[in-house]
Amino acid sequence: MIHHLILMNEHADLHLKDGMLHCGDKKIALQVLGSLQCLASHARWSQAALCAAAQQCPVVMARWDSQAEKWLTSSLLPRCRYVNPDATYRLCTLKPRHSTQLASDILFTKVANQHTLVRALEPALAPLPKLASNSFNRILRLEAKWARFFWAKYFRAASQDLFTRERRKAQGPLNVALNYGYGFLYHAIEWQCIASGIEPGIGIIHKLRRSRPSLACDLIEPFRCCVELYVMRYLDEMHDIKFMAGRFAEMMEDHWTYAGHRFRLRTIIRLVVESFTRALLSQNTSLFRPFSLHARDACL
Repeated sequence: MIHHLILMNEHADLHLKDGMLHCGDKKIALQVLGSLQCLASHARWSQAALCAAAQQCPVVMARWDSQAEKWLTSSLLPRCRYVNPDATYRLCTLKPRHSTQLASDILFTKVANQHTLVRALEPALAPLPKLASNSFNRILRLEAKWARFFWAKYFRAASQDLFTRERRKAQGPLNVALNYGYGFLYHAIEWQCIASGIEPGIGIIHKLRRSRPSLACDLIEPFRCCVELYVMRYLDEMHDIKFMAGRFAEMMEDHWTYAGHRFRLRTIIRLVVESFTRALLSQNTSLFRPFSLHARDACL
C-alpha cells in the first residue's frame, strides 16, 4: 500500500535504523512510501535517511519565505524516476485546437467553481453565461471580468475592507492566508505531475518561465475554490500560521465530490492529473475531467 507522508514537526530528528525511517518515537517503513512532503524548515535529516528516502520516492522539501510570502520548494527525485516521454512530447506538440480546448475547460471550470461558491453566499445570483468550449478569448475575458466581481463579493462576505487581490508580497491577512493555501495546492499538483512523468514546467495557459511549474499553475485553477472555501470557513484562525497550516493540511485530506464519488482532495488531484495525461496520450481532450465544485461541498 502506497502512502503520502507529510512532515510538519519543526523539531523532527529523522534518521535511518534497520531499514526504517525514524522520526522521534514514530517509525515509517520506506517500502510503503509513495511520496514524502516536508513542510518543516528546521527538521534535522541524517544523510543516510535523506538518500534512502530520495531513492524510494519523490521527496519535496518546502520552506516558507516570510519576506516573499510564499513557499520555496525543491524536489529530490529517485534514481528510478518514472518518466512519461510520450505524454511530455504530446504536451509540447499540442495542436492549437486541443490546447484551446484544454485551456478553456480549465478556466471555465475555475469560474464555474467560484460561481458555485458565491451562490452559497447569494442564492439569487444569476447563472453563468454558456460559452462554446473553443471560445478561449471569450473565456479569458469572462475570467478577467469575473475576477473583479468575485473578489468584491468574497471580501465583503469576509467583512474585510479590501479592494484588491494581492498575489505577491501580500499585506492583508486574508490575502496572506489565500496565498498560503494556494501553496499547498501548487506543491501537491507539481508533485503529481512529476509522479505522472510529465514535466511540470511546460504549461498551456501560463508561459514558460524559469523555475516556475507552469503546468501546475494551469491545473491549480479549478482547485483554488477549495482554499477560498476553507479560508472563509475558518476565518478566525487564519491570523496564525500554525492554525493555517493545520487547516490546509486538513483540506488536503478532506473528502470532496468528483466524478460522482467522494474522494480525498489529494486523491482528486491525482485523478485530475491522470485524466490530463490520458487526454494527452490519446489526443482526446474529452478524457480530461477538471475538478468541479459540488454545491454540497460549497456550504459554509
